[in-house]
Amino acid sequence: MSEQRPKGYEWKIVIVLSLIWGMVALDRLAVVYLFPVIIPEFKLSNAQAGAITSILAITWALSSWGMGYASDRVGRRKILLPSAIFFSLMSWFTGLTKSFAGLLGVRGLLGLGEGAVFSAAVATIAEESTPTKRGLNIGLFQGSFALIGIGFGAMIATQLAAAFGWRPVMFIVGIPGIILAVILWSFMKEPPSIANRSDQSGSDELRPSLFAAFKYKNIIVSTIVSCLFMNWLYNFTTFSALFLTQIRGLSLPTAGGVISMMGFGGFLGMVLIPALSDHFGRKPLLIISTILAGLLTLAFAFAGNNPMLLGFILFVGAGFGLGSYPIWLSTIPTESVPTRLAGSAVGIPTAVGETFGAVLMPVIGGGLADSFGLQAPMILAAVTPMIAMVISFFFQETAPKVVNAKSMPDFAKAAQN
Repeated sequence: MSEQRPKGYEWKIVIVLSLIWGMVALDRLAVVYLFPVIIPEFKLSNAQAGAITSILAITWALSSWGMGYASDRVGRRKILLPSAIFFSLMSWFTGLTKSFAGLLGVRGLLGLGEGAVFSAAVATIAEESTPTKRGLNIGLFQGSFALIGIGFGAMIATQLAAAFGWRPVMFIVGIPGIILAVILWSFMKEPPSIANRSDQSGSDELRPSLFAAFKYKNIIVSTIVSCLFMNWLYNFTTFSALFLTQIRGLSLPTAGGVISMMGFGGFLGMVLIPALSDHFGRKPLLIISTILAGLLTLAFAFAGNNPMLLGFILFVGAGFGLGSYPIWLSTIPTESVPTRLAGSAVGIPTAVGETFGAVLMPVIGGGLADSFGLQAPMILAAVTPMIAMVISFFFQETAPKVVNAKSMPDFAKAAQN
């Protein structure tokens, strides 16, 4: 690949796509951060507010699979560029809405654009990366969601809203996506697996079905792990502020400071853990991360009300929990299938996990909170990563360095040592 690309192309594509993904996170989560002012203005119930987040998760799920598959067929660039512009425009339109129905419709359309960005971007990075840096690159990409969307996102959205009002915020956060799409258009090339198709006949082998990736065991295992870990993420994020303010008695600003540690710890984990998996294997790092994420989330649920302690536990727990995401959601799926199926391979666990975790599980967590208190969804969030740890034993190792070492003859290993 190095002969086909300008010097520095790999890092350039990783950086620009990572920034776009960070803006996806900010555009997705900004409305949630601004609910305290949006809900009174629109006179929304809590159920209607929940519907606004759920509709985005539903359309995101559909788009990540469908448009990931489309990017396998027509090319990554043809999906990424219009999708980046589209989700930015939908952020602008969010600021123009005047009714609950309008807000619901626009946020649903936003999910279509953002889900498409994820699948096509991961497939692009996976193919353009040096194999021994694939985990690191995908970790940097996905880590921008935690850093920009969670770590800085709440501060950016709330401070801008205090200065300008919530509607201008939606215009402001939509601008970088447009700029980044133009930058991407100026230099991005189609990955080799897409570009080379013009020289080949359009056989069925080159036109896989929507379900072709299901033939690979790791995709099924990734999908199960996705359902479990999406519950961890969305049950925790949905109820953590309520838990900290109503059960632990923290002020809202203090609770926000504690929750922001999730973004910073998550970013660090999403870079370090996938990078370590390049050298030590995807499977062992995933097993260690999932069990520690579950145990530390359980500790958070029973840790008392010391903000420093709670923030530290969340920083470390999110480092392991979010740090595992690039491995099971992106790296293992793309390494388990031919490059022509990479978009679908990422889209399937994303779609199923979003549907189960972001749409259904918070409803279950809310029911448990109504019946047993707000500690119940925290405990539910802690249990599912531990189950994911057990499921992770069924993964087949995909890290190129580890797989190549295992396949190397004994005499070659001795010579290498």
